[in-house]
Amino acid sequence: MSNRYRALWISDVHLGSRDSEPQRLADFLAQNSADTVYLVGDIFDMKALSQGKGSWCHASSLLLGMLSELGSNTPEIIYVPGNHDAPMRSWAGKRLGNIRVEREWTHTTNDGKRYWVTHGDQFEHHIEINPVSYHIGDQSYYLMLRINRWINYWRSRFDKPWWSLANHVKNRVHAARRMMNKFEEVAIRETARRGFDGVICGHIHRAGIRHSASKDSAFKDSAVTYANCGDWVDSMTAIVEEKSGALNVLHWHRTPKIARIMTEAVAA
Repeated sequence: MSNRYRALWISDVHLGSRDSEPQRLADFLAQNSADTVYLVGDIFDMKALSQGKGSWCHASSLLLGMLSELGSNTPEIIYVPGNHDAPMRSWAGKRLGNIRVEREWTHTTNDGKRYWVTHGDQFEHHIEINPVSYHIGDQSYYLMLRINRWINYWRSRFDKPWWSLANHVKNRVHAARRMMNKFEEVAIRETARRGFDGVICGHIHRAGIRHSASKDSAFKDSAVTYANCGDWVDSMTAIVEEKSGALNVLHWHRTPKIARIMTEAVAA
């Protein structure tokens, strides 16, 4: 039985990268639908494809077809491009079939709260990061994704759910936690400054919902909800709005038959 939500947000699919898991997202979309679907950036990894580091597989084409057909039961699909699919930002204000492209968007929940929908890469520019540490962290993350692919190949053989090595490590490395916490604080501060009740973004590949007041003295009384969609290369997560207006994180860690078959093909 499929689940229907008032709104659904997915981000950081990275179609075209070797680490994307399009078959798992296809399985998720087959079981979950919404009145409004938001594609919150980095749906495509144009950066990897342009650098010759990408890989477009049959599963990516199938998922792309599924996304283009979502309009048959989804009244509104809004695509907010990110930094890895930044060329799509030039299409802001236009439509690609049934998909509306925008630089950012305002979503009003059923309980009247206004959420700023943006990919979130702009928040990173306000965080001081040592270039060497950033490069090492970036390369370490992609190495963990490669290792994770093999771990989950063997887990799928024994019908075990998806497990994230990268999330396991990130939550235990102080420097990584500190950077992601700073990202959230910047997002909350900017959201409060703009007068929104909350922000829904992606970019850092860490799903979660946090209710917090801005630490900026000018907006210290502003209660802000920070919600991050996570990703579909590692976390396998999405944000949904229930009929009540409440936001929740969905974790899609099952291994459907189609995912198991495609995973075996990758490992072969």
